[in-house]
Amino acid sequence: MQKYLTFDCYGTLLNESKTYDEVEAIAKKIGVDPKSAREKFDVYQSDRSNMHPYVDYDLLTRNNLINLDYQFDLEHQFEKYYVEVLEAHRNLTPFPETIATLHKFVEAGYKLILMSNSSWSIITKNVEALQLPFDVWTAEDVHAYKPDLKFFKIIEKEYGLNNQNHIHIAEGYGADIVPCKQMNWNSIWVNRNFEKAIDAKPTYEVNTLDEIPDILKNSL
Repeated sequence: MQKYLTFDCYGTLLNESKTYDEVEAIAKKIGVDPKSAREKFDVYQSDRSNMHPYVDYDLLTRNNLINLDYQFDLEHQFEKYYVEVLEAHRNLTPFPETIATLHKFVEAGYKLILMSNSSWSIITKNVEALQLPFDVWTAEDVHAYKPDLKFFKIIEKEYGLNNQNHIHIAEGYGADIVPCKQMNWNSIWVNRNFEKAIDAKPTYEVNTLDEIPDILKNSL
């Protein structure tokens, strides 16, 4: 029986800080508070109301920078760095344990599937950084961003996923763990920031990816 691992990308496999560091660097150039700019960018990018109706990730990012201009009462100051922010996002790097752990998954025979709130103009470079073969699904493919259950239902149907052949691995609590609970999917929460689960409890919880191979030996 083929066994499947689905993954969130950003924050789970790739360290997203380069994107936010770039926003901070731009804020310094412009002369506004870098920490405040970083926080506002993060809040906008995470707000699902900014994704309905569906927009591609690159346009979402541009809208975010336009919003920063509005928030700081500026005229096209953040927005003109749109290309630089996207480039920073394309060039994210894996967490230290990511590649070695992914190799263990492949060696154990798991099929790896990426479910990312991204678009093809960005994700291709991100996948290259992971160095291993993935089936890749983006918000652009399904015209929905996680935690929209539409994304999860499409993947479940495509591969015939169930709790005997599949587990979802993700850092994002609201975007991934909560909908996993709603879908009755088994999940592993990569809780890198030592947060507290509120209502939706993951099946398993770890702090880094390299803790997962031992869990899988007893669960799939």
